[in-house]
Amino acid sequence: MKSLTVEKGNYVTTVTLDRVEKRNAMSLSMWQALGDLYQELETDDDTRVIILTGAGGHFCAGADISEFPTVRHNAQAGERYDVIADACEVAILESSKPTIAAIDGVCVGGGMGLAVCCDFRIASRGARFGITAARLGIIYGLTETRILYDLVGPSSAKRILMTGEIFPVEAAESMGLLQALVESDALAAAQDFARKLSDNAPLSVMGAKRIIASLTNGTAEQEKQGIAQRVLDAFDSEDYREGQKAFLEKRKPNFNGR
Repeated sequence: MKSLTVEKGNYVTTVTLDRVEKRNAMSLSMWQALGDLYQELETDDDTRVIILTGAGGHFCAGADISEFPTVRHNAQAGERYDVIADACEVAILESSKPTIAAIDGVCVGGGMGLAVCCDFRIASRGARFGITAARLGIIYGLTETRILYDLVGPSSAKRILMTGEIFPVEAAESMGLLQALVESDALAAAQDFARKLSDNAPLSVMGAKRIIASLTNGTAEQEKQGIAQRVLDAFDSEDYREGQKAFLEKRKPNFNGR
């Protein structure tokens, strides 16, 4: 799809929202395509980390409101739209692989929704954030609100959702939305961070993500047996043997995810 570009290298896949004339606002077809792409990357052995970013100096201006009169014009159409958009966000949120949002410029509405679904957010100075649903007469859905609540807590979540204000990157950092604030070029910083993740054993990284997700979601007790088996299986993995061997030989390990 021409509004999405994909670049792969060194086990890091960079997905770029490329609709510069609209500040990368998400059309309905983009929501569908982006969700499908994350599903495909789930089974791609050459992808260990996924970076999401935007072209033209902006991350994403949210949903393309100019489409709403035709694709979100009533309750039935709104429900269909939300099912597709929610499936996209869930695909990002539930990816077994680490996900990073590299944010320059505008990150508002659905764009901020995409960013908070990622595991990590790295933004550059001058970036702007906000969720403007209250200005449009829209109620933010349960999935997105829960993710936001988990990240920033109830008071900041209420401020973001109820005021609909656009706030600077410094405020985003103080709320706990960001893992890093850089002076410029968030993508370069995200790529540096992604390399640190991709150099590690995929089974270890994905295992840690799964366990933390179960703790966040309150499902750790139900998943206890599966988690325990995952921990034990790691001891029989090729990567465990490679990690020990590389340590003893004082060299960088070459993990294969098995």
